[in-house]
Amino acid sequence: MRLRLPDGTVRKGPAIDLADGPFDVGAAEVVAAIRADDGDDGDDATGALRIDCPQPGPGHDRLGRIPVSKSTPSRGWLLAAVGRSRGLRSPVADDLARLEAKLAERRDRAAAESEADERERADTSAAALREARRRVAAAGEDESRLRERVATLRGRVNAHRDAGDDEATEAAQSELVAVATELSEVETERVAAEQRLSTLERAARTERDSREARLKLEDAVKNRRREARAYFAAELGEEFEAALRGLASVSATATPSGGSPDEPSDLASDPVACALAAVRLADLSAPVVVSCGRFSDAEAAANWLDASVVRCRPNGG
Repeated sequence: MRLRLPDGTVRKGPAIDLADGPFDVGAAEVVAAIRADDGDDGDDATGALRIDCPQPGPGHDRLGRIPVSKSTPSRGWLLAAVGRSRGLRSPVADDLARLEAKLAERRDRAAAESEADERERADTSAAALREARRRVAAAGEDESRLRERVATLRGRVNAHRDAGDDEATEAAQSELVAVATELSEVETERVAAEQRLSTLERAARTERDSREARLKLEDAVKNRRREARAYFAAELGEEFEAALRGLASVSATATPSGGSPDEPSDLASDPVACALAAVRLADLSAPVVVSCGRFSDAEAAANWLDASVVRCRPNGG
């Protein structure tokens, strides 16, 4: 491993310590440099942190920095990363990959649809459906009222005509035409409202079905991941316990007195200790960035973890 600091200082070796000295470099910056793939041709110009090292392989995404990204990583989560780094495959690996691909495809499709022009998307909210149903009902009521009015006026026209009252017949006929025209318009509104409601209901069913299908996929993925974690925990559990017992003998340098050896039972509930034990079991080609206070220096960390290490200040960014 070869590390070049922004000021041009170069450090080499499997264990590089940035926790001591005037180095204003955070753990996140070191991790980013390790995982960078910028095609740099080796120019040593100052201004940027650069680390020449093997490319990160499987498992480094979870175990490449201690503390890890999860505040309370489960044993299964850690050991799944260990298993991947060793090239182990769980019995559900193929099924999990298939389900994850389907879920990603469904999410991509949903994201693409959400970017469509808002004017082209139907509002399927509960409020929109209620309003569409209200309009259908209102148009239906208006149509029924006008139909009754048309029937009444037709009867009146016939009555006036039978009585030979031409003036009254003409007046009733004129009113009948006006009401019939209004009825035709209301019928058109009612049909349009029904079609609008039908469109909204179909869209709502489609969204509901899509959401239910996505939730089922998410549940299936969670179940397969749980099964995979259980498999790796069973396969690697004894080695993990042994690693925790070994870590118990490492002095806790974070305490002023140097600390006393920890009990394995205490370490089992310590997220950092569990992550360190997982790194010791993993087969990681790229360096691990350690920003915890358990080791006295980078060399001690590298020796115990059996991995290349860049040690940074605890709680460094």
